[in-house]
Amino acid sequence: MDLRESRLGRIYLSFLDKSLVDWLQRRNLSPNTVTVWGLALACLVPVGFFFSPWAGFTFIALSGMADSLDGFLARAAQRQSTFGSFWDSTLDRGADCAYLLGFLILFWSFGAGRLAAAISVILALLLTLLISYTKAKIESLGHSCRTGLMNRPVRIVYLLAWSLLLALLPGVQLELLWLGLVVYLILIGITVGQRIAEARRILVS
Repeated sequence: MDLRESRLGRIYLSFLDKSLVDWLQRRNLSPNTVTVWGLALACLVPVGFFFSPWAGFTFIALSGMADSLDGFLARAAQRQSTFGSFWDSTLDRGADCAYLLGFLILFWSFGAGRLAAAISVILALLLTLLISYTKAKIESLGHSCRTGLMNRPVRIVYLLAWSLLLALLPGVQLELLWLGLVVYLILIGITVGQRIAEARRILVS
């Protein structure tokens, strides 16, 4: 699934391109700096969730926006590089960890079920990292990999929607936390399976 090709995705990317890329260029900011901003904002997600789901939602949104902008800025400034691609991918993994830690912080505030929540979030983190690893490994072997339901933009949109529901419906917050986590685990588990199947199809012939 490629959200960038959807109508809403094109509107969002067009907005970033027209409204923010020029502003960043005028300040002579490098794409790698924007990538660092994205990670810094992601690291604030757990802090945000400690205070309020609204704050967690806001920091995920800002971090995701920075993640979109670094690539735009690299192309607009003609500063694309192999290291930039490596840097972006590496820091994205750190951001993935911070996002999920934010939801664990919210789980922790309820007291009961902390161990089950911690194990479930660790499993979610493992599967999330495997999604990225399987793609990177396939590509390192000289093949492309566009397969997978929950690529990173889709995961960020999912986490945004989940955190927004948590903010809007505080009366059923614990139920929404578990429902959102279980659905996330199922979707990312399917995605890992899709990429392993794709690797088998490509590499075993």
